[in-house]
Amino acid sequence: MALRRRRQSISDDTITERPAKRSKRIASKAEPAHEDEDLDEILAQIREQEASEALARQLQEEWGNEGTAGTAGASASGTSGVLYKPDDHDDVIDIGDDEGSEGEALAIQRSLEDSRKTQSGVVKRATRSSTRNIRAIALFEALGGFDRLYIGERANSDARAKDTATKASANAGASVGPGGTGYGTGGTHHQHYGPGQYPNARGKKSVNLHSTDTRGQQAQNMAAHWDDVVVRALTTIKDFLPDPYSDSGKMYDILPHACIQHILPLSQLPELLGSLLRNDSVSDWILRSEVYYAMLALLRRMADCELTVEILIEQQWDKDKSCGLEGWMWNDGEVVWERPKPNAPISRSQPLYAHFKKLTKQCEAFLAGASQLMQVQGGDEEVDDITIRASSLCGDIIAARDDIERAMKVMGKDISVDAEEKQVDQANGAGKGKGKNRDFAVDMERVYTRECEHLAFKHVALSETSSNGTGLTYPTFSYTNELTMTASATRNPKCRLHLVKELAVTATSLPPGVWVRVDEVRNDVIKIMIAGPTGTPYEGGLFEFDCFIPLEYPNVPPLMHLRTTGGGSVRFNPNLYNSGKVCLSLLGTWPGRPEEQWSNKSTLLQVLVSIQSMILIDLPYFNEPGYGTANASNHSSIAYNKNIYLQTVRWAVVDWMKDEHKNGIWADVIASHFTIRKDAIRKTIEKWAKTQPLIRAYSDHKNAYQSNFTGGWVPGIDTADYGYAMGAAPTHSQKAVATPNSTRNLLEEFDSGIKLLEDWSRGKSSGPV
Repeated sequence: MALRRRRQSISDDTITERPAKRSKRIASKAEPAHEDEDLDEILAQIREQEASEALARQLQEEWGNEGTAGTAGASASGTSGVLYKPDDHDDVIDIGDDEGSEGEALAIQRSLEDSRKTQSGVVKRATRSSTRNIRAIALFEALGGFDRLYIGERANSDARAKDTATKASANAGASVGPGGTGYGTGGTHHQHYGPGQYPNARGKKSVNLHSTDTRGQQAQNMAAHWDDVVVRALTTIKDFLPDPYSDSGKMYDILPHACIQHILPLSQLPELLGSLLRNDSVSDWILRSEVYYAMLALLRRMADCELTVEILIEQQWDKDKSCGLEGWMWNDGEVVWERPKPNAPISRSQPLYAHFKKLTKQCEAFLAGASQLMQVQGGDEEVDDITIRASSLCGDIIAARDDIERAMKVMGKDISVDAEEKQVDQANGAGKGKGKNRDFAVDMERVYTRECEHLAFKHVALSETSSNGTGLTYPTFSYTNELTMTASATRNPKCRLHLVKELAVTATSLPPGVWVRVDEVRNDVIKIMIAGPTGTPYEGGLFEFDCFIPLEYPNVPPLMHLRTTGGGSVRFNPNLYNSGKVCLSLLGTWPGRPEEQWSNKSTLLQVLVSIQSMILIDLPYFNEPGYGTANASNHSSIAYNKNIYLQTVRWAVVDWMKDEHKNGIWADVIASHFTIRKDAIRKTIEKWAKTQPLIRAYSDHKNAYQSNFTGGWVPGIDTADYGYAMGAAPTHSQKAVATPNSTRNLLEEFDSGIKLLEDWSRGKSSGPV
């Protein structure tokens, strides 16, 4: 069904619209005549305004009785401050057939306004009202003009991307090595932009293998030109928005026209702001600093007014296609709302403020690393200049966030996490029922994802003062020798800056179930925790890794060491040795094709995602070379998984549920992970226990065989029957010792551990499990 566009008169104090079932009148508040008028005159104007609004309502009702009730206005907001919201049953905002007469009426109204300004004896209120209306018209024109440019630029960019994708299709193909674990960084994993693609993906620097120097220069010039257009557009739009805290504010700034609340979300401005806020390239922020400063000024202005702040904190209605605000208004096109499937509710995207908070988190991570960077003596002048500029911009972004949050609190706007969750519930139609009507699994995943995002990245103290007081030691870090050898070495300034930028991006890019802790003194000392994915024999477990960043990084890969090995007794995977070795082609510890190997464009984030998604998988048995295609019914694979079930529960679950971890760097992660997912994890352990009875009768006295044998576990031996850990089968020098001592029920220990973790939040301690 098509939505009929409202009929409006911006030059009047109210915006009237053709009545419809779902439409509401948008009315502005009364406007005081002048700052120095007395209270009686202001009250008189308010009464006059109320009378005008009453007349408008009467006319609207009369029009509704004349047969126009079947149409729907574009606005769904009145004086309550609710943003324009499309109806879920309407996909298109279409243009009416009577727009010619409407345009004539608007022209007449503008002429009347002009004449009213010049006639003698005209009351001051008319001029003041026209000023407010002219500002609203000017804002509409600015948004409409920007929409034309933005839609045109996007169409050109899409055409270039399509052309480039066609040319690059012959190079398609990345690999996971046969029988091994290879993770490509070349091939189609990175998009290459064709000749003349000037936006540079609005993020990281593009790679163009086919362009000439001339074309590259042309692309840079076009990118600079577009940024200039964006800066001028954002500045102009900001100037037309109300500024209630201005020292020289006018009545428009105090009582702006209500239409601005509706034309802003209908324009392309939210799309532009969203793309800028989602950009995770610190380098791009620096190159486009003028764009980001203009954006910050606009966001601050929007947060100062009740009519515009909603655009920042409300979820956005997604558009499938749009002709732009001006085209829609003047009968030149339509706005089509995006739906995941026919007859489904209109899709909603995250509020702009949610993206802004992620941006500030990146800035905080960058500043934490930059503080270390600036302390190094003898740095590179170019790097120092970039660091200073980036730090200044990051500081301004954080300051803008603080200003916006203060303004929102003054206006009583809820910016808490609970408010965001409520919006999600409302958008998805959730929260309306109880019991069977509630999907607790969905609720749990939502809360878990939110907590993962909150705890994902931190700078913490990983070091301790040495016993002789002469320096720092890292007793719980695996690469102490490397730390000692590089203690007095200096990293290349550009490499230092690269690492700081990369960690800033990592801070907001980690998937749920991956947490990173960076040492606050040496940012080359990193600890990582990865949760076992659902549907795998690692489900619910927490696996800790140490990561060291060599001096030559990013020209060489990072060093990774698995710490969760049951004290060196468990080989959890053909690619995860009980010695802690991590076999991955991206790390250079596993053979693979050139595109699978590390390059200076690879990142630590790629390594972490590869471990979580390509090593901790549902059928790890087939990660071993030569074991064939993955087959869930393979007997050896089933036996392999049964043993992993046991070792995951023992070493990756209950071993974390001890008071010794209460004050450690992972305490918050341990508590949130297990308490939020406790029901799901317990159900999984119960299911595993049906096929792996040793979960209820685990004995630490049954040796877990250690082995560095690269061939992994020998098929044909069901180690689950003997309690062997993942590793090679026993050799002649290794004999199983099945001492008939007391056994442990790991499921009961899990239940006790959950109570312990819940006591942590209450400040209690129940002793080790």
